[in-house]
Amino acid sequence: MSDPASDAIAREIDALLDAYDRELEYFETTAALLMPLMRDLLAAIDAAFAAPGDPQVLEGARNARARYVDALAGLRPLLDDWVRIRGSNWRAWEAEHAMSDAQYARLERLAARETALALGRDDFDRLQEKVRGRLLLFEEADRGR
Repeated sequence: MSDPASDAIAREIDALLDAYDRELEYFETTAALLMPLMRDLLAAIDAAFAAPGDPQVLEGARNARARYVDALAGLRPLLDDWVRIRGSNWRAWEAEHAMSDAQYARLERLAARETALALGRDDFDRLQEKVRGRLLLFEEADRGR
């Protein structure tokens, strides 16, 4: 016969591990969608700065910006949930002492997956930072045209 309190704790831990899994999935999904768009946007902005008088190049940068903004808007529900569950990995490790063997094995698999994603996360963060800076410069220059 199972103990209701233990069952409740097991369900809470499973929910926490589910959130950790979603957090990793959200990064993978977001990076796969946004990284190519960010690279295209950076290239288009650089081209626009290199040829400021070329209307086709300028329009290409505007279109790349629109695709990036549209992708961000489409990700909004995912990003809202991501913000809500952020840090689930730390909370999962804090609950380690109460985990079953199967839950602990799942936690270790999730941690290994997170470690494997770390390099990609650094690339994503660097690209995102470049986009922020250059996009602000582009928008300011584009307003002046």
